[in-house]
This record gives sequence, structure tokens and C-alpha cells, in this order.
Amino acid sequence: MTNDPVSPSTRSKLARSVLTNNLRLRKGERVIVEAWTHTLPWAIAFAREARRIGAQALVPYEDENAWWDAVGDGEDAVLGKAAAHEWAALTKTNVYIHMWGPGDRVRLNRLPQEQGNRLFEFNPGWYATATKHGVRGARMELGRPYPPLARAYGVDQAKWVDQVIRATMVSPDSLSKAAAPIARALERGKRLRIRDDNGTDLTLGLAHRRSRANTGRLSPADIKRPFGMLVNLPAGSVSVALDETVAEGTIIGNRTSYYDDGKATGGVLRFRKGKLAGAEFARGQERFDGPYKTGGKGRDRPGRLTIGLNPQLHDTPQVEDVELGAVMVALGGNRGFGGKNTSPFFGWVVNQGATVEVDGRPVPIGR
Repeated sequence: MTNDPVSPSTRSKLARSVLTNNLRLRKGERVIVEAWTHTLPWAIAFAREARRIGAQALVPYEDENAWWDAVGDGEDAVLGKAAAHEWAALTKTNVYIHMWGPGDRVRLNRLPQEQGNRLFEFNPGWYATATKHGVRGARMELGRPYPPLARAYGVDQAKWVDQVIRATMVSPDSLSKAAAPIARALERGKRLRIRDDNGTDLTLGLAHRRSRANTGRLSPADIKRPFGMLVNLPAGSVSVALDETVAEGTIIGNRTSYYDDGKATGGVLRFRKGKLAGAEFARGQERFDGPYKTGGKGRDRPGRLTIGLNPQLHDTPQVEDVELGAVMVALGGNRGFGGKNTSPFFGWVVNQGATVEVDGRPVPIGR
């Protein structure tokens, strides 16, 4: 750990912030902090802070090299099934801290889809068990930065980590205050317009659907919703399912679209009469086009709008839509947000700095 760029005091400060401000961990509760090789220092910090609060901590560990050796030896079935004692621990857990593993997401995404499905076959059962027993927790972007992925994204890993740290500790209260007027406007309005001085001018439809704010804390409804018992950190966004029949104009992206193992830049989406009329990217066009070809019905319809609230992010991988003032327009499926579109396709661009109006009234999205 001598070359660790993150100090122990910073790790402790972040862990306490998440446990107290986001998850409201209480004395006597039971905590599981999952750890991989690259996230072990973070897991140690979370376990230590949990014990200082008076909670009980358990840290299951997976070694990166050993896991990949098992994959290479064809042990998919073993890796993909959680053992009975792991399920038993989950049924007795109050708080769960998830950090992405394995670390090498580039290598993981190169595996055949069928193999990937076998390796994570336990996932649906895990979420069902966690929901049944009222587990709450956090899904931490702290585990995402990793050398191969940083190279694929073309970003400095240390700066990436620093942004994630700072953004994770933004107060949930401040995010909630910023989210409230945006959520009201998106739920009550009928037409939304996005504009900037560089060619963006897009009108979208709102359908009086319930918006979803990620402000860093879980509500009782979140805990009961499928996959909702883990809050995504860093937090800071308001999302809503769009009217699938209304879209006219153009949105020009000025933020990178980060995929699981690469990126697309310079995105432009053009709509006409409620459908996609064109999608161009300066780089990474294939990352949009490939999934679009198999996206089926609804792939060309507006799906979801997200507005970012977090002031500590700037074109940050995998949370580009959480940056303060970011406006993400996505195509395809939106059933998970209360919409009607069942397409498996998800394609998007993000514009940071545009103005947003709902029924002619400015929405305070921040700059």
C-alpha cells in the first residue's frame, strides 16, 4: 500500500460520509463490504468506520488473478452460483457495500455473452433475496477506475479517482434541494425544450410520469423496487421517462458517452416527427450502431431524460449524466422508469450547459 495515491484519512472520511450521510448506518446493524483486489483498501476503510459507529462488519474477498484463473479453467458454473452460506449472510444483513469487480472490465466485456451470463447467474437471485430481507446499500463507482479501462477511456486514472471521491461526498441534502424543482417541472409539464448556442434545439414530450431523483439516499419505495435497494454513488440526477411519440429537433453532445469498455465522442441526435432521423458520432460510431441494429421496435423513439446535479464531476466516465448541468437524452427502453418502451436498446448523448424549459418556463438545472 506504500504507493497508494489515496491517503488512509481520505478513505476513512469517505467511508464515514457514505455510512452516515447516505445509508444512515445505526449501531448494532450488520454490514457486508464486498472486496476485490483493487478495492480492498476501500473495503478496509468501510469496515473500520462501520465498527467505529458500532455496527458489525464482514468483508468477503475475491482475488482478481485467482478469479481470472478460474475463468480460464472453465469454472463458470462454480463462479456463477452463490453458496448457501453466502445467501444466509445476506438474509442477516442490513447494509451492503458493492464495489465493481472484477476490476478488468475491458477483459470482462470481451467474453462471449453466454459465458458472461453464466459467470453472473447469481445476480437475479441476489437482488430477490436482498429485496425480500430489506437490505439497503450502495453501488460505488470507486471500484470502476482500473488501468485497462482508464486507457480505453483515454483518461488519467488518478484524476478519475479524485473526481469520484469528491463527488461521492457531496451532501445528499444539497442534492435533494436542487432536485426538487426539477422533479416538479418534469412531472407537471407537457413540453420540454433543450437549447444552446452551438446548434442544439430539441423539443421533447412529457407525459406526467413520476420522475426519479438520485440524491444519495434511499426511500422506502427505492428499497422495494427491483435493483433499487443499492443507491448509486456518486449521486446527483433527476430522470424521467419521456413521451415516446414526441421529439423534434437536434441535440449536440459535448460530453463523452462512456460504454462498458470504450467511448463515443461528438454525438449528434436528430429527431423528426417523434423518431430518430439520424445519429452521428465523431468517434465510436460503431458503439451506437451495433446495438441499434438489434434494438427492435422502439429503438428509434425517445426514451429517457436525465439532468445532472453533482458539482464535483467533469466529463467523468460512467457518470457523465450526473455532472451539474448535464442533460442526457436517451433512446430506447424506458419501462424501468415508468414508460412504455420495451426496446432493449439504450443509446444516448449528453450536453452540458444547455438551457432547459418546460412549457416555456426555465428549469433551474445549474451550470
